[in-house]
Amino acid sequence: GQTGYPWIDACMRQLVQEGWLHQVGRHAVSVFLTRGDAWQHWEMGLKVFFKYLLDADWSVCAGNWMWVSSSAFEKCLDCPKCFHPVRYGQRMDPVGDYVRRYVPELSQFPLRYLFHPWRAPLEVQKKAGCIIGKDYPAPIVDHAEAAMKNGERMSLVREKYAKLPDIPHVKPSNDEEVWRIAWLPRNLTSVPCVSSDKCDALDIGE
Repeated sequence: GQTGYPWIDACMRQLVQEGWLHQVGRHAVSVFLTRGDAWQHWEMGLKVFFKYLLDADWSVCAGNWMWVSSSAFEKCLDCPKCFHPVRYGQRMDPVGDYVRRYVPELSQFPLRYLFHPWRAPLEVQKKAGCIIGKDYPAPIVDHAEAAMKNGERMSLVREKYAKLPDIPHVKPSNDEEVWRIAWLPRNLTSVPCVSSDKCDALDIGE
């Protein structure tokens, strides 16, 4: 819970504190650890989940981590940009109650900066009683750069294995299944800004 991304940290802190995490949070942190940002092996995440989840099941956890990390490189969920560590959180926690509960050091931040507090002017940070880089960590990775680099890595692997015979494996039945399980919106253009001031569009695609 010290990545510098409040939504991700809130999810991990709930997991450690309570032994449970909603499937949306499980998806978010698994993508962040693997294909989305940190580019770490999914087995590292599996070990953490199996240690803390009260409902952990070895085969279910292993299968989900392999699936969500896109280690099988199936087409339905083969995208490093599907879960933005800031905008996905904004969509799922539109007023910030969840983040404020599990990341209390950011509880006084205005909603405009709550999901990306490093963008807040120093005066705003001082007023909120939390200086980024001191009281709460700055992001451990630049999401835009990491997602682009990881996407390129995945493309190389996909191209390599495209020349091999098709190997059956467990995967989503279709795109619709992915949208339902991940709670991804069909169209974000109609989603209003949740801040009292102008903020970034809730665009999970970038």
